[in-house]
Amino acid sequence: MSQVCDNEPKAALMPALAYVGTVYVCVWLLKNPLIDAPGALRALVALIPILPIVWMVRVKVAIILAGDELRRRIDLEAIAIASIAVGLGSLSLALLNVAKVWEASVKTDLIWVLPALWLSYGVARFWVSRRYR
Repeated sequence: MSQVCDNEPKAALMPALAYVGTVYVCVWLLKNPLIDAPGALRALVALIPILPIVWMVRVKVAIILAGDELRRRIDLEAIAIASIAVGLGSLSLALLNVAKVWEASVKTDLIWVLPALWLSYGVARFWVSRRYR
């Protein structure tokens, strides 16, 4: 596992590229040859990009487990901060939607939850790690 930790950028690159590739292929399939396919087949194709995300999560867990106590603490704090930030942001947008201030669409807004979580985790991890220097 320490080998995964030493090559963190390389370890995360392959699942990220696989995710981008599968999203493009699946969107193309759903908009072109499978546009009139049965719902079950369309659902299966739509969920294929989840596989590289699961791969990325496994890589990240291996990286966290390979780290020392300080690194684990930094990651735990960053995950907590990111989860709270995205949760509060989602709740705020939902409340603004109820108040008819923000027009939210499940079709467009839900797809941003996981990227927002990953981005906020990266920012929080940078911020938390600065405190321990």
